[in-house]
Amino acid sequence: MARITKRQRVLDFAAARGWALVDEAEWRELKSALPDVSETTIRESGLAIAQPWMGVAPHSMDQMEASLRAMSEVYASRPDLRRSCRDQVIAAKARARFAASNARVAQEKRRMKAEMVEWMLVWLDDPAMFPAWAPMRRSRIGAGNGV
Repeated sequence: MARITKRQRVLDFAAARGWALVDEAEWRELKSALPDVSETTIRESGLAIAQPWMGVAPHSMDQMEASLRAMSEVYASRPDLRRSCRDQVIAAKARARFAASNARVAQEKRRMKAEMVEWMLVWLDDPAMFPAWAPMRRSRIGAGNGV
């Protein structure tokens, strides 16, 4: 008999409840019911997860920008979740900064992670300004340079 992974436990739990989206109540229920499953495992399970619980997507500039834009919307509309939004961005910034300074990471990826750090610093400085700033920054760095 095959071992059931934590990821599969998350998916089975959500499927048994018919969840199409994990939002605040679902996130709390998941965390309570599966305390041994990390937030990262839940986020990477393949479920659709709302912000701020989804966190900052770190795999590409497009994903990161979209997640920061969504985080800005939550920050503006839900004062009770501002600390959570900031905590998610701070954690993502720390991970990106680590990757940007890691000599074992490919140079191109280090450059991209360093740029991500800058974007997250702008978000942390003023989440409301970020959606207007991002397209200006994109045009300045150029869409075709790999960042």
